[in-house]
Amino acid sequence: MPSPYVATARRLAHLARVVRGQAYHPQRPMIETLAGAIELASDIVRDYPLAFAESPELPLAAMFPLREATDLLTQHDFMIPAVIIRYATAPLTGDLPQMEPLGAVSGQLARQDADLRARRVALVEHGHLNSRDDEVLIAVLTGLLVLHRKHERLAAAVAVDNDRPCNRGKAPADLAH
Repeated sequence: MPSPYVATARRLAHLARVVRGQAYHPQRPMIETLAGAIELASDIVRDYPLAFAESPELPLAAMFPLREATDLLTQHDFMIPAVIIRYATAPLTGDLPQMEPLGAVSGQLARQDADLRARRVALVEHGHLNSRDDEVLIAVLTGLLVLHRKHERLAAAVAVDNDRPCNRGKAPADLAH
């Protein structure tokens, strides 16, 4: 098992590759700025002198490019959810993102929500983020990006559906029946 620093640096480096391949922005240099910030954070984490680390933690110097990347993702629509960065930094931060239930009152939307969350669990809980195979790690990061993007779109649809007069005040759909 690699150190949390090696794992985080590797995830960030591969995330930068995924961003270059998956991001969309009408101003192409913005994608390179985003990927470059993630790559810089990867380099900083990779080169962090472990002798200074009493316990694993994200180096302060890496927080600046990660904040830049997060800000870019939240202020511009790159078709990439900002939460994806937390998957890359999780070995050091211990903050593995979740995909919370949306509370859909419609059974169809609730099933879509449950399916996306189950697919996320399959990618994360089976250890694919820790794969030593670069292509597997890239596929997992890409898959998580797509799942979270779909979940964000589904959240918007659920909000609209739950706010319909006929659905207001209803409890979330119970999929157990």
